[in-house]
Amino acid sequence: MNRLPHHFDDSQIEWHPFITKGTWYRLLNVDVPGRKTDMLIKFEPHCECMYHRHTATTTTFVLQGELRVREQRAGGEQVKVKPAGNYSIGGLEEVHIEGAGDDTAIIFFSMQTEGEVIYELLNPDLSLRKAITVADFERDWRTHWPADRAA
Repeated sequence: MNRLPHHFDDSQIEWHPFITKGTWYRLLNVDVPGRKTDMLIKFEPHCECMYHRHTATTTTFVLQGELRVREQRAGGEQVKVKPAGNYSIGGLEEVHIEGAGDDTAIIFFSMQTEGEVIYELLNPDLSLRKAITVADFERDWRTHWPADRAA
């Protein structure tokens, strides 16, 4: 079956820069008591985030493009390609870099943790750079999208 390329209309989304060049985000919900954060990430073509470790169960749904995940495994790096329409749950304790292929990628992420930390940003040697918490996302939401918090 031939599938036509899908374009997710993000023209009305208020994007903000997110950690690395060519990466944007839009928080959709932050539930501090529930320890959950939902957001959209947009990667420009061939852009990616930095190494990080998920400390939360993460649900992803690829809305546009493809999500390329470079995972650190015992035997070295493994690349997974998740095309538009791909849905997955997992991520707990995974160490990887995520990014886009040849086209812009837009991905829905829902992350729920049992503690406070959602994920850990890592240095190139995979040592801890900074832990990102639900409270960090709450602060970003109040800063960038205050109208959402008032609703």
